[in-house]
Amino acid sequence: MIRKIKLKWQISALFIGLGLLMVGGYSFLTAHYLMLGMDSAMVASMERAAQGYRSQDDGGSPSLESRFFFVTSSWQEQPGDVRQVIIDPPEADGVLRKNHREDEQGQRERMYFAMRFTVDNDVLFVSHVIYRKHVSDLVSNTIRENLNGLIVISAASALFVALIVLLAARRIGRPVSRLGRWARSLDTQSLRDPLPDFRYPELNELAELVRSSLSSLEGNLEREHRFLKHTSHELRTPISVIRNSTELIYSLPKAQLPADGSVLLSIIERIDRASLTMKHLTETLLWLSRDKAEKLPCDTVALDELIRDLVDEHRYLLRDKAVTVNVDTEALLLALPSAAARIVIGNLIRNAFQHTWAGGVVIRQKSASVYIDNYQAGEDDVESDLGFGLGMQLTAQLAERLQWHYSNEVVAGGHRVCLDLGMNAGENNTCSHRE
Repeated sequence: MIRKIKLKWQISALFIGLGLLMVGGYSFLTAHYLMLGMDSAMVASMERAAQGYRSQDDGGSPSLESRFFFVTSSWQEQPGDVRQVIIDPPEADGVLRKNHREDEQGQRERMYFAMRFTVDNDVLFVSHVIYRKHVSDLVSNTIRENLNGLIVISAASALFVALIVLLAARRIGRPVSRLGRWARSLDTQSLRDPLPDFRYPELNELAELVRSSLSSLEGNLEREHRFLKHTSHELRTPISVIRNSTELIYSLPKAQLPADGSVLLSIIERIDRASLTMKHLTETLLWLSRDKAEKLPCDTVALDELIRDLVDEHRYLLRDKAVTVNVDTEALLLALPSAAARIVIGNLIRNAFQHTWAGGVVIRQKSASVYIDNYQAGEDDVESDLGFGLGMQLTAQLAERLQWHYSNEVVAGGHRVCLDLGMNAGENNTCSHRE
């Protein structure tokens, strides 16, 4: 895994690298011009030696330079060691040819210089040899001091550039870090506070954009929360009317009730089941919409009976479908919020029945764990993305709030759901026992 480098350090490294490159480049350029200056001084001396040699031939006095330089009219007249080190003679005027000879330790023992000049239509060759042991201490110290000074100046310049870049990165990084801390600390209350000053207009604009986005998101969540709360509260009255009406029908004398097996009785039973589901749903939505998680009423629930009742209630979803249902349960009593358990398990069973067209649904309950598998016979689950609307979202939210372990896996041909209620069996922190 590659560790990501902070932007501040990346920018600092970039500018320090550029600074070091510029310092190194100018240092090499300075050293090059130092050597070029020395070569220019040598060329000037050799030119004066050639002119002095020519004036001596014309009867004049020899110049000082001509005493230290070998001046000849042909290359073959030059000393043998010069021709041995500088093999090819200078072919153009004013072009300095130079080479060196090393001693046994690999140090430069001698430096050879040669040039060609044309003076009064005569070609002259000038050479000069500098012996390391003949160079005065003053000259050596001067060259050494110049090189040492160049190194010191280059190192100081590089250090200064690095220091300036680090200080600039620190100056810029502090407001950026403060912006990050401010963004992480934002909540409903701090969104209404005045915007801090982060020194740079760009950071202030970014902070304003962050606050505007979070304010808009907070407003949307607040509206959704308020809508859910009000809707769930307003639905309680019509649901109560429906519940009371069905209970009133069941309380009529048996002679006035529809006959067993009649269509009217089936319709009344479906209305009764739907109203009961809506009642549980609204109570659960109201509980989820509360800012503080309150404990739901807790009952002793026979988990196996609850599962079989829910399977029977939702069998109407399998009408005209070639679907087999296999239910395997074992007797178990659990202290659970019955409304929430009914909604969660009912949603899972309804989802499995609704989205299985031809195949099978296997519902297993082992201790406090419920397993639901649905699969399509002979084809892939072409509708594997269905069933994740309000019902499945509500199931996930309820399971998270109640601290139940819930998983929904997509497998070949269907889904596999696991709901573990054992984490709250016997000791439920989100459920209060009825008195």
